[in-house]
Amino acid sequence: MRRLVLQMQTTVDGRVASHEGGSWQVWGWGDTWTWDEALKRDFNAAFASVGCILLSRPMVEQGYLDHWMRMARVLRGDAHGSFARRIGEVEKVVLSDRLTASRWKRTAVARGPLAQTVDTLKRSGTGDIICFGGTGLARSLVAAAVVDEYQFYVNPTAVGSGESIFCTTTPLRLLGSTSYDCGIVVNRYTRCGGE
Repeated sequence: MRRLVLQMQTTVDGRVASHEGGSWQVWGWGDTWTWDEALKRDFNAAFASVGCILLSRPMVEQGYLDHWMRMARVLRGDAHGSFARRIGEVEKVVLSDRLTASRWKRTAVARGPLAQTVDTLKRSGTGDIICFGGTGLARSLVAAAVVDEYQFYVNPTAVGSGESIFCTTTPLRLLGSTSYDCGIVVNRYTRCGGE
């Protein structure tokens, strides 16, 4: 059975979005990729095992897929751009009760109860299912207890207030932690009692 991996960029105080706005991520959606070479290498290596990307309707409507299709062309000669090409290659599923059809290549729309939809995805296909968020989808996945692994890309910034993906106490077990020269620390967790 496939695993669902929730990957989020966070602040050191555990926020995934700041109430004050502004850019706090070392790497956002722009063309400037300020991660160091080791983090780029490790991110691409981890992304190679992904078989499906789970997305929210707002994320795709805000241009996530269009952006990465463009970046796949921009990064064509870049050894660290394989993840952008992989985004175009793998199956993508948009969770939405509003959309009736997909306008994006290799992208399906899934409707219905979240836990049931994720369970169906886990039982079909190969490779991990990765979800990059938005906050609302991430929070729903956490609440439904369907996340097998959390990957938090902790940015070297505290914002003081903002959104979290956790609404209740959620005991986690650390699987590994790696720090990088650009200031990012990647912490990987599973639920306590999870494998």
